Amino acid sequence: MNTNSQLPLVLHVLPVDLARGAQVYARELRLALDGTGARHRTLTLFGSDGGTLQPDASLAVPSGRLRALGFDPRVVSRLRGALHTDSPAVVVLHGGEPLKYLVGTRLRRDQIAYYKIGAYDERLTGTRRALHRRLLQRVGTVAVVSDAAAREARDLGVAPDRIVVIPNGRDPAAYRPCSSSSANARVRLVFVGHLDAAKRPERFVDVVAGLRHEGLDVDASIAGAGPLMTAIEPWAARAGVRLLGEISDVAGLLARSDILIFTGGPPEGMPGVLIEAGMSGLPVVTTAVPGAADVVADGESGFVVGVDDEDGLLRATRALVGDANRRRAMGAAARERCVARYGIEASTRMWRAVIQKMIDDQCASST
Repeated sequence: MNTNSQLPLVLHVLPVDLARGAQVYARELRLALDGTGARHRTLTLFGSDGGTLQPDASLAVPSGRLRALGFDPRVVSRLRGALHTDSPAVVVLHGGEPLKYLVGTRLRRDQIAYYKIGAYDERLTGTRRALHRRLLQRVGTVAVVSDAAAREARDLGVAPDRIVVIPNGRDPAAYRPCSSSSANARVRLVFVGHLDAAKRPERFVDVVAGLRHEGLDVDASIAGAGPLMTAIEPWAARAGVRLLGEISDVAGLLARSDILIFTGGPPEGMPGVLIEAGMSGLPVVTTAVPGAADVVADGESGFVVGVDDEDGLLRATRALVGDANRRRAMGAAARERCVARYGIEASTRMWRAVIQKMIDDQCASST
């Protein structure tokens, strides 16, 4: 008899399978949690060609105009059917998009955990903000990646006793430092992320162009794909930046690099790539998006500059490009900090406690 099949089911719901940080985290979390008091499975709402998550199941709703408009009713009916068939004890909604499809389910509040992975989204105003507040009242537990995300949850009316901070996490064994480049080699700068307006990859290109204008011969690469790919191609070519597209081995790329530059703006909660870079022994130059200062100790394991401080990005990167000893010291500090604070084991322990309490509370209320 398969005793694992008798364990309660926890279903992790994500919008789509992409090669992005949220999917990396959810996959590692599912693998680490499965079988420890519950069965853990992943489900995506929309179909895709495949990415990092490799979900156990997908509703396979085609992404299109309805999703772009903000709500696809096909998801509601398919999700209701999946929940009826699987009868999960707990459903974990990863991000705001799955949250809004709660309207079509009959889940009880004590069955739902929402993982809030962003903070201070400028789009969350007016009617959208009011609807978000109402949806949050249907959620039993709100897990957040950072103190900034916790503050926003409280601002949205979530009681403090329903909020738990569970930072983003990664497997330290998967991200390891490589031997440093020689003193005569070009310093290797890297950007990793979705090429969209929120991540602002064009600002990475501007930093590289500025360094080259000052006579610094750096090596620069962008890993990722997205709607801005075509627009930045000529820009990147002029600056001597290679566009790698989607890559499967992010850990390998980071291990071959010297500095990670993160140029994004809100909404963010705790960019996973900052943790990946830190575990890889890279100093980071990042904008001060929510969660960035939690991961990067400014002046010790990298630099944190204002969200719109483009000159600050250039100055901080220039300082690291010109000082190999400082890069090595900051990289070592980044590895130590991220392994200690953001290993997947610590995140898994917190999630296991949250989910077990939800299951125990359901059992207690039914007796």
